[in-house]
Amino acid sequence: MDGKILKKKLQSLDIQMTEVAKRLDISPQNLQNRFKSKEITLDFLIEVSKAVNVSVYYFIKDTIYENEFLQPNSLILKEPDGEFHPNKNNLVDAKNQTIEILQREVQDLRNDKDFLKKIIDSNLVIKNSDLDSEQV
Repeated sequence: MDGKILKKKLQSLDIQMTEVAKRLDISPQNLQNRFKSKEITLDFLIEVSKAVNVSVYYFIKDTIYENEFLQPNSLILKEPDGEFHPNKNNLVDAKNQTIEILQREVQDLRNDKDFLKKIIDSNLVIKNSDLDSEQV
C-alpha cells in the first residue's frame, strides 16, 4: 500500500496526525516519513489500524488494493518486481508470518474480551450492592 493512500484514509477519520503518532509511539516526523513511502508494510498497517481502532480492511477498501486483497491467490500468479523470485521457502515464511500475526490478533481479542468481562462483572457487583443498600 502507498503511504499517500494511508494518509488520506487517516485524514478521513478526522484524527490529528500528532495523535496517531502518539498512539503509535513514534514521532510525528517519523509518521510523515512513512506517508512518503511507496510501500507500507502489513505490520505497520495493523499497528495503525489498532491505534485508530478500525479494521485493516478500512484502509484497503475503495483503493486499487481492494481487488488484490479480496483475491489473494491472484498475487501469487503475478510476475515479481525487481530481484525477488518467490520460491517455496519464501511462501512458507510469508505464510508463517501471517499465521503469527493472526495468532497475536486472536490473543489480543481474547485479552480484550477478558478485560471487558471483568469490567462488566465489576459493574454488576456495584449495581447489585446499590440495589441491596436501597432495599435496606
